[in-house]
Amino acid sequence: MALRAEDSYRDNPLLKKAGAKSSYTQHQLEEYAKCARDPVYFAMNYIHIINVDEGLVKFRMWEFQKDMIRIFKDNRFVITKCPRQVGKALDIETPILTIDGFKKLKDIEIGEIIYGPDGKETTVTFITDIMENRPCYLVTFSNNDTIIADEEHLWTVNSQNWNKERTITTKELIPFLNHSNRPYVNFTKPIEFSNKNLPIDPYLLGIWLGDGNSSDGRITCHKEDLDFYKSIFNIKSTYTDKRNNNVTLNCITNLYSNLNKNNLLYNKHIPKEYLLSSIEQRIELLRGLMDTDGSVRKQNGGCEFYQKNEKLIDDFRYLLSSLGIKSTKLFKIINDRKYYCVNFTTNISVFKLPRKKILQKCKEHPKNTRLYFDNIEKIESVPVRCLQVNNDDHLFLAGNTLIPTHNTTTTVAYMLWLTLFTDQQNIAILANKGQNARDILSKYQLAYENLPDWLQQGVVTWNKGTVELENKSKIIASSTSSSAIRGGSFNLVFLDEFAFVPNNIANEFFTAVYPVISSGKKTKIIIVSTPNGMNLFYKLWQDSIEKRNNYIPFEIHWSMVPGRDEAWKEETIRNTSERQFQQEFECIDGDTKIDIYDKKTKQYHNIRIVDFYDFLV
Repeated sequence: MALRAEDSYRDNPLLKKAGAKSSYTQHQLEEYAKCARDPVYFAMNYIHIINVDEGLVKFRMWEFQKDMIRIFKDNRFVITKCPRQVGKALDIETPILTIDGFKKLKDIEIGEIIYGPDGKETTVTFITDIMENRPCYLVTFSNNDTIIADEEHLWTVNSQNWNKERTITTKELIPFLNHSNRPYVNFTKPIEFSNKNLPIDPYLLGIWLGDGNSSDGRITCHKEDLDFYKSIFNIKSTYTDKRNNNVTLNCITNLYSNLNKNNLLYNKHIPKEYLLSSIEQRIELLRGLMDTDGSVRKQNGGCEFYQKNEKLIDDFRYLLSSLGIKSTKLFKIINDRKYYCVNFTTNISVFKLPRKKILQKCKEHPKNTRLYFDNIEKIESVPVRCLQVNNDDHLFLAGNTLIPTHNTTTTVAYMLWLTLFTDQQNIAILANKGQNARDILSKYQLAYENLPDWLQQGVVTWNKGTVELENKSKIIASSTSSSAIRGGSFNLVFLDEFAFVPNNIANEFFTAVYPVISSGKKTKIIIVSTPNGMNLFYKLWQDSIEKRNNYIPFEIHWSMVPGRDEAWKEETIRNTSERQFQQEFECIDGDTKIDIYDKKTKQYHNIRIVDFYDFLV
């Protein structure tokens, strides 16, 4: 039930503010006591999560999740090994922008440099084999662009109906399409390519592509624009067009030979090196194209670009997208010929020609940077593939117009219980990336907002990185580093995906922080991760198994999840591969290499784990 305005935290009717008075029925007092005694009872009866098919539902816990919470409660040091989840996949034919131009997803390899929505380079750290027979959907956006994704593919989206971003699956998005404020993804920032040594000035190339003669180095312009072009270009001769006295034909010095050398004569297109040039060079190219075949609407400052060459239109749209400009492609039939039009609005000045430049109203509006989801339609399954990248938000750009797309609940339940029913608990959520930690905190906040007010503590601080409650309990989210919680006093440190923290940082962290945490009699460290080769997590796990440290090991095997039996295993292997199944679900990283000492040759051999038994034989 929503709180009264005077009792809510910053007008949020789902959060009780510090100092708000609470009254309890006898039943509520009895329930409060049960929850305080038993975190499993509390989680099963009062924690809500987002379910793919049903929306907000109670946390229906599986047996291994109940065991996890009990182990967290009863032990100071716990290390948990989890299988990866297959999913988050796109059609293998999806174009992905790399530092060398576009490649199909099916051709992308681990270590490849691609781009995130911040416009910066990011490295592919993991990629699945091609998967088949997965439920697939055709996702259509407000600019008519489409992407094929499987039902578990993750999207980081927002809506005017929400107070913060959400990361949800393709299938979870479908119910929200009926709302008045549809979800959207934020469009990419300008892509940061390096400056290129281009054979033709990019502005001049844009002018020639728009109003140049395809057979030579002449450009056409209105006589009123000639003085402007003379101030920029070296024009060696000018002729009046016999068909129109207001039009001049202008021969540019050295342009013909440069066009010929770069295979542009009778072949108008934007060369690859121009599409991968610096932001400034691409803006100059855009201005040349807009000064010729572009126009601006006086009433609202919106821009249009016309061409009958569809390849040039598609290159133009990519050019806009690479500069962070959202666009829409339309066409109309004139005299039985198809003419294409690209519409867009931007705060970048896209004209250099004075008479056009003065008309553009460079407006900033949130909708200009948003791609709304228009439709999600189930289609026949296609081969798909999933990749992961190493940037903070796990997002990468997909499709020719660069659409941003993606890459704990049990632990959240325990942390929520601890902060509610024990005073003065300081908890740190640390992850390999700061955004990952904040995502976990957002799950904590979602569960908190859906508690009845009589179970809540009053809220003192509530933001993306910190929650502080009236009972002096506090929870923070940060990346794992030696300085993340230095100098603080913490009752619980939760390390998420610790196997993906670089070894030097992981070692620095434990050297700096572990002595402080372990010095108390009740302080806890909980580590949860999927395996990622030979590193500190691997050592801690192996030492816990062999009782060389005080950590209690807990392994989540794929067979613990209801519905996952041998038939499920066989189907998954058919859709992926035996090797991938071992990596993803059996937590065996077959490509991990280890040093083995051969007593016969008295030499060390660096071999893959999958080859270990062959080596022994």
